[in-house]
Amino acid sequence: MPGLTRPRRCHVVCTEVPPNVVGGLGRYAERMLPALRTAGVPIEVYGAVGRHTRASTEQTGDVTLHRLPTAGQPAHPHPPKPTDPRENTRPPEDTQPRADARSRGGVRSLVRVAGLVVFNVRVAARILRSGGRRSGAVVAVHDWMGCIAGILCRVVGRMPVVFHVHTCEHNTAPGARRTAVTAGITALENAQARLANLILVPSAGMRDELVARGWPPGRLRVVPHGFEDPELVRLAGLSPAERDRLRAEVRARYLPGGAGRLVVFAGRLSPHKGVRTLIEAVPLLRDRDDLRVVLIGSGDDAEVARLIEREGVGGHVVAGYRFLDPPEVFAHFLAADVCAFPSSYEPFGLVAVEAMALGRPVVVGPGYSPEVVGDGAVRCRTGEPEELAATLSRCLDDPEHAAGLARRGAEHVRARYSWTRTAETTLAAYAEVTP
Repeated sequence: MPGLTRPRRCHVVCTEVPPNVVGGLGRYAERMLPALRTAGVPIEVYGAVGRHTRASTEQTGDVTLHRLPTAGQPAHPHPPKPTDPRENTRPPEDTQPRADARSRGGVRSLVRVAGLVVFNVRVAARILRSGGRRSGAVVAVHDWMGCIAGILCRVVGRMPVVFHVHTCEHNTAPGARRTAVTAGITALENAQARLANLILVPSAGMRDELVARGWPPGRLRVVPHGFEDPELVRLAGLSPAERDRLRAEVRARYLPGGAGRLVVFAGRLSPHKGVRTLIEAVPLLRDRDDLRVVLIGSGDDAEVARLIEREGVGGHVVAGYRFLDPPEVFAHFLAADVCAFPSSYEPFGLVAVEAMALGRPVVVGPGYSPEVVGDGAVRCRTGEPEELAATLSRCLDDPEHAAGLARRGAEHVRARYSWTRTAETTLAAYAEVTP
């Protein structure tokens, strides 16, 4: 970083840290922490874990990870589970009236928010005790879950703050419900945006979205994520024979003798992820008796189950209603004829980038920022099932088109994305605001 003053220390507030990885923020932390361990700057990371998990401190190279027990956080986000989604294709039974379910969900949300407030205050107190602005440190906060700590450090300690925004799905995603909690989150984000020295986002699409929201364009920086996961890199380097063996093993779980067409989706089963569009596209492909669509993930499980039943596609759609560990997800990507991620809102979309890196044909929804996938994936212009079905059909029926798409996707990802580059660019941004 020629010409830039390196911070003496970086304090990073990122609620989701390994091994409590349940979403995109956790996957980001899982890959960025190793990339930062040789940063040459002490990195102090503060993460929230379930109350039944012991507080711990772990140091690897320049990175020190502090896990703080926090109310409302999952104690065991990834309990032991089978690796085959077919082994549990029934969602949790909706035995309580919907009003009761909403009430219980509201209580859980309030407990989580209260826990995050306490977590933020504790973290801010630790950072401020370290010397405030005089320490020459930079504070980096990730999404709204770290905003209170960031605001306190900026206002009370006059410390430089960098605000990482990975998603605003609670108020921007199509169909997002406005509640008192989401209104509070929005106000918190806006306050942090006004106070932050810099705001880092993963794509040009998210930058443009935030500029339209009134955030300061001069303080917004685009820092794309990387793609390399150790298991993904290993699978990408398999010999053709080894790759064919793994593909056959996974395909045999869903297709008789492994023969047929396999479409794979991975992500939360939430409306903005395009799950409804994908399920509604299946009847338009019903003449394909050999088609199986595998949904990997959890979320609105009962609603997804009702939609599968209503559309009459239970024989074609396999939903495991749970997340799988990354190695199993990557194996499913390799086995797929097409990977489909038809999101209507997706600030970056790491799963699509990972599938492209594995050389698979990928179809994404209109929520993806065009520059993220480039010409290495087909980006649907609408959220209509008819367009998605036609796009999937072309990939399934035209091997030359699918092969070209897969090749361009792998080339695009490998030329553009790297966690090492992400770490370097992030540290350069921190250096910009170092006092």
